[in-house]
Amino acid sequence: GLILVVDNTFTTPAVFRPFDHGADIIIHSVTKFLAGHSDVTLGYVAARDPAHRTAIYDAAVTWGMTPSPFDCWLAERGLNSFEVRFAAAQDTARMIADGLAGQPGLTKVLYPGRNDHPDHDLAATLFGGSFGNMVSFEIAGGRDEVNRFIAAAGKIPFAPTLGDVATTLSHPASSSHRALSAEARAALGMSEGFFRLSVGIEPAALLLGELNAALAAVNGE
Repeated sequence: GLILVVDNTFTTPAVFRPFDHGADIIIHSVTKFLAGHSDVTLGYVAARDPAHRTAIYDAAVTWGMTPSPFDCWLAERGLNSFEVRFAAAQDTARMIADGLAGQPGLTKVLYPGRNDHPDHDLAATLFGGSFGNMVSFEIAGGRDEVNRFIAAAGKIPFAPTLGDVATTLSHPASSSHRALSAEARAALGMSEGFFRLSVGIEPAALLLGELNAALAAVNGE
């Protein structure tokens, strides 16, 4: 039969346990939320079936995919503050999403913790009231408007990564999904003006001020 593999990076094991929902294999980028400081290159694979676990372990050892002791130490250090970091980032993400909703120049704000998100009810059921720290939004216009927004939001690092204590901004059309055609990106819901914000632990007012200033620059204010 088919093997169900779930990437649980965005939710983390603190929010969602894929094995409880029928997953056979779970993968997770520890580099992101669990370590939390963008200084670790680490991931893990967990398997329900002992035969799968053995095969994965043998492949990792044979191909040199084992992590360094220092990366493991850094990840363990990060785990000590994970609960506090992730809770703070989720609270701030909710405030950012609510603060951006309805702002001039924005055509869409997506956060599963908002009632207007198409999958809000499903997320609430699966995640027990936790909705993560990822906020997406869409500005009106094309690449010129995108470039003005990025330049004006210069205090928020522009990076395709996520899960850091610092908030980072990503533009999929020019980074993670640049290899796809505009039509393929549109099928995934990603327009030219689509941004992804990985919210960190900074004060929400500080982040909203930076984002609103960037929107004002796009709108010519």
